[in-house]
Amino acid sequence: MIASANNDREFYIVDFDRTLADTDKLNDVFFAIVEQYAIISRQELKKADEDVKRQGDSFDTAGYVRDKLRDSGRSHDWQRLEKQYIHESHSLNMLLPGAAELLAYFASHDLRYGILTYGNPLWQRLKLAAAGFNHVPRIIMTNKEKGRLVRSWQQPDKTFVLPSEFGGGVADVITMIDDKAVSFGDFPYAPSRGYWVLDSAHELPSQQGSVPSNVIRLTALTEVMDFIQTS
Repeated sequence: MIASANNDREFYIVDFDRTLADTDKLNDVFFAIVEQYAIISRQELKKADEDVKRQGDSFDTAGYVRDKLRDSGRSHDWQRLEKQYIHESHSLNMLLPGAAELLAYFASHDLRYGILTYGNPLWQRLKLAAAGFNHVPRIIMTNKEKGRLVRSWQQPDKTFVLPSEFGGGVADVITMIDDKAVSFGDFPYAPSRGYWVLDSAHELPSQQGSVPSNVIRLTALTEVMDFIQTS
């Protein structure tokens, strides 16, 4: 799904959790499987997850469960649990409305894109596999400053040298789609642009904040397509 470097010199960066994927659904399936292994109750795991999110941080769900198994002498069960989680998730649709259409649009127009996600690498890799994104180039960050990372790619001539994880090459414009305001801190100026996709009826403290003037706030991923097609 990556276009050749001599095609359109624009690169799309898309967030994973709560942008492309239904994180709550991914969590629910994982919590249910964990409970089957009698490691920790679904309620206790969910509470630990929610407590961390209220502080604006990302809970290391997978690491927490893996450590519980190790501490109880059941490290061998972790691989079984991982495989079961991925298998059961593949039978479900883990994408948010508009995600499949957006990815299909990228593919049909030969547009370059990659996933830039924040969180614990073990848990993020597991969710990405569960949601069916093993084939998509990605970078997993352990801090929230995505805009600063993107700016670090910018050269004196204002072009961007893309990292190897995103296929290398050069881009004139970066378009970033994300649900968290903090992701757009230090994001490069226009013509690069961002789409802050956040439904105010369901927003979390970790998603709130302010964004630069070249970032448009939208309420759903389905609205992004209209802006991309007319930009």
